[in-house]
Amino acid sequence: MKWTTIATLATLALLALGAAAKADSVLVQSKFNGFIENDFPFPGASSGLLVFPGPYELPFQTVASSQKNTFLDGSLVVTETSYGPGGSVDVLGPNGFELTGIFTDAVLGIFTNTVPIPGFPVGSVIGFSFAGAFTGSLADGEQWQGTFGFEQNLCCNEPSLMFLQTSGPVSAPEPSTLLLLAAGMFGLTFHRRRYMQD
Repeated sequence: MKWTTIATLATLALLALGAAAKADSVLVQSKFNGFIENDFPFPGASSGLLVFPGPYELPFQTVASSQKNTFLDGSLVVTETSYGPGGSVDVLGPNGFELTGIFTDAVLGIFTNTVPIPGFPVGSVIGFSFAGAFTGSLADGEQWQGTFGFEQNLCCNEPSLMFLQTSGPVSAPEPSTLLLLAAGMFGLTFHRRRYMQD
């Protein structure tokens, strides 16, 4: 076999490996491992750092909140804070993966109890959740979109979970995905309510 043929095959193999290293989507689900701070560094804002297995890291900062609602759902008081477009989302992963973007939508929920729970007097915060949709780009300018969310449960022996899903390339954002995340959050709220009623 000629050296030029070997060199050509080696080059094609390296290109194939390089193409395989750049996936067109990321989906990670795991137990909650991170933190979130509300009203930091300015009122109505949230910031946090999530550390996913893989490893993926996701630091974020929302803009000031655009709406705040409080309502009663069974034996829970749900305080829901919405955030508009803006802020920052950075997804850092293996093989130099770096996605820099901004929120298209985000919702923070805080759950307090109206009935006593062992170890949690009435009015205690028993959990919180965060769901966000974002758009961004890789270092080469390719446009991606994604969602991430997490739920921290402080009582009732329920698991604390988080997820990250991104994909690309895309031509336009799909913030309606957040509606699915919100539906999931309310489903978990309903689950808690049923648990406390049992």
